[in-house]
This record gives sequence, structure tokens and C-alpha cells, in this order.
Amino acid sequence: MTLREHRLQRAPGYRLLRIPLFYKILIANSIIVLVGTVLATVVNRAVRTEAGFPVAWFFLLALGGVLVTVLVNAVILRLALSPLKLLEQTAAQVQSGDLDARVPYSPLRDYELERLTGTFNRMLDNLESYRQRLSRVAARALNAEEQERKRIARELHDDTAQSLAALLIRLRLVRGVEDPQARDAALDEFRKEVGEALERIRLFARGLRPPALDELGLVPALESHIRALSESVRVAIRIEADAIEDVLTPQAELALYRIAQEALSNAVRHGEPSRVLVRIERAQGGVKLTVSDDGRGFPVDETLAHEERGLGIFGMQERAGYFGGQVEIQSTVGRGTEVSATLPAATSKGRSERVRLAR
Repeated sequence: MTLREHRLQRAPGYRLLRIPLFYKILIANSIIVLVGTVLATVVNRAVRTEAGFPVAWFFLLALGGVLVTVLVNAVILRLALSPLKLLEQTAAQVQSGDLDARVPYSPLRDYELERLTGTFNRMLDNLESYRQRLSRVAARALNAEEQERKRIARELHDDTAQSLAALLIRLRLVRGVEDPQARDAALDEFRKEVGEALERIRLFARGLRPPALDELGLVPALESHIRALSESVRVAIRIEADAIEDVLTPQAELALYRIAQEALSNAVRHGEPSRVLVRIERAQGGVKLTVSDDGRGFPVDETLAHEERGLGIFGMQERAGYFGGQVEIQSTVGRGTEVSATLPAATSKGRSERVRLAR
């Protein structure tokens, strides 16, 4: 609260200005009616007692009373509705692109308008916080994409290109070998190295996007990823899955796969668990993914409030929210973490798209 607002609250008549808008207008109109009735009574008595009172003056007084009544009502309504005008102006500023605009304080607003103003300003603050976090996620995604491009370029240059260049040299040398047995042995070795280079390229492509996701579906792709991850980190990861074919669109399956990847990565990197369970089931008219571990857990609210540590969770929520789903995190320090993601079932259009892609 600013010093100006504090002074206004201590000013005489402040509590009178804080009464609800309905009662402000009701009291003002009651006063106007009362004053008009008194004036009309006085004028009527004057007309009766003074026989020579001009009728034109009577009509002029009546007209003046009407004008004064309208004018006073207009002033009162203008003052009483000024907080709503400020709210409308702020909304227009935000719509025009001024995201820092907030509804200013008005001493004429009542408790209901004050709650509305506070809710509106808090909503704008939350939107600003959301926008900043979304901007950080976008910057992080852009940086991750650039790092991935560098990794791909380095992998292709240092491994694939070097291997192919060495194979070309070996091929020229093999052409000059006159001994058939030595040439066959060199060709066998050459064939073996070509096969190894192809396998590295396949692994490289599989890391960018698992082909099992397009060819076999979500569950087999996750099973393959879990096997590879379990072998590399030496953590027991188990998956239990219902039959969910044709429940989600291909895009939603990809989103759920990435959410599972992120949840598993967070579990094995930060949770230090001994066991991880991945569960996929039909639930709530869609598909529910649950990744639970027995690791050390973390304070969820504190992590979400952190600018950097909460971006992974925020990214999962954004992926799910894009398809009308949601992500919930439950964690207790020392007792593990559970990540739940629910996506709604595909529409008939999504199912027909899957059939078309399968063909």
C-alpha cells in the first residue's frame, strides 16, 4: 500500500466512500427524491398562498428541478462508476500491448470493486510471470536446439565423415591388392567397418526421433527407451501399460513420450532412485502416464517457484496443456516423486489421421 492510499484511508468520510456501489446510488437517489419532494411542497404552498404566483414560474421551477436531478444523478454515477472506468482503461491498455499496465487505486471504489481490482491486477501479475517463464522456456528450447545442431554437426564431422573418408582411402588401397586372399580379407574388413558406420548412423537417427514411435506406437517406443536408459544408468526401471492403440493422436503420443522422457531423466539424474515405475493406463476419457520413483524427492512449490529449476516441469505442463491435458507433481523429501500426465482421447479426425499415416 502506498503512502497516498494510506492517507486516503485515514481521511474523513473514507468509510462512507467505501460502501457498495448499489447503496451509493440508492442513498444518492433517495436524497434527491427527498430534496425534490421538499422543494415541490414549498413551491406548491407558495402557489396556494399567493394567488398572483405566475404559472410560468411554476413550470420553470419544475424544469429546473428536473435538470438539477439529472445533473446530480449524472455526477454521482460518474463518480461511483469511475473505478469501473479505470478497470476498463487498464484492460484496453493491456489489450493494446502494454503488459505492465495495472488498475490504479481509486478512493471511490467499494469493497467489491476493490476485490475485483485486486483479482484483476493479480491475474495480470500471474500472466506476466507466465509470459516470462514461457519466454525462458522458449530461450532454453532455442539454446537446446542450437546445442543439438552443434552436436549433430560435430558427430557428422568427427565420426561419420572421418569414417567414410577412411573407408574411401581403404577402398583405393584394396583395389591395388593383387593377392586374392588378401583382397578378400581386406574387403571383409571393409564391409565390417561399413556396417559399423551404418549402425552408428542408425543410432544417431534413433536418438533424434525413435522410429518405433511412428512404426509401433507409444508403448513399444517407451519400452525401448526404458531398456536403453536402465542399462546406461543401472537403475531398475519397469513399465506397466494398458492397450492404448488409437486412443491418442500421433502428436499427442509424441508429447506424452517427451513428457515421459523428461520425467525419467529428472528421476535418474536428481532423485537417485533404486526403482522407477512407469505406468500407462486408460483414465478419465484419455490416457494417463505415471512415473514414480523411490528417490530422495524434492519440495515441489519451491522448485516451481525457482526460475531455472522449474523449467523442466513447466515444459511438461506446457506440452500436456497444448493437447488439453495436465501434469501433476507429487513429491515428499526422502520418500520419492510421482509425475502424472493425463491427455484426453483423440477426436475422430485424429483417429482418421492415424489410419491414413499407417497406410
